[in-house]
Amino acid sequence: MTAHVRGVTLPTDAGVDVEIKIHTRLNISAYVAKQRANVCLALYCGQNFCVEEPILQLGAQVAWLVPVWLASPREGRQTKIGELVVDAQTGEVLEGRERCRVLQQIAQALLAPSSSTPPAAPLA
Repeated sequence: MTAHVRGVTLPTDAGVDVEIKIHTRLNISAYVAKQRANVCLALYCGQNFCVEEPILQLGAQVAWLVPVWLASPREGRQTKIGELVVDAQTGEVLEGRERCRVLQQIAQALLAPSSSTPPAAPLA
C-alpha cells in the first residue's frame, strides 16, 4: 500500500523519521476499490481500459486513487491516461461519469491517426 501525504515540508540534509497514525475505518479495501473502478469503466467508457492497484490517498477525505490505462486486446496495456477516485468509506466512484467522459476524450485523442502518419494503402 502506498500513502500520499501533501502539504508537508521536510528538511533537506537531515535524517527524518515519519510516523503517521490515522484512526479511521476503511470500509472499502483496495480490492473492492479496483472492482468499483472496473465497473464504472465498463458502464461509462467501454472495454479499452484497464486499472492498476489502487493508491490510498490521505487528506480531507480518505480515498483510493485507481490508475486507469488505455488498453487494447491486441497490444494490452499501453498508456496511463488518468485515475478514478473511490471513496474509502462508501465505495462511491467520485465524479465517475465525468471522469469517464474525460478518459474517453483522452483515449480518442491518443488513438486518432495523426496527420503525419501516411494513410494506409487500400485493400485490393
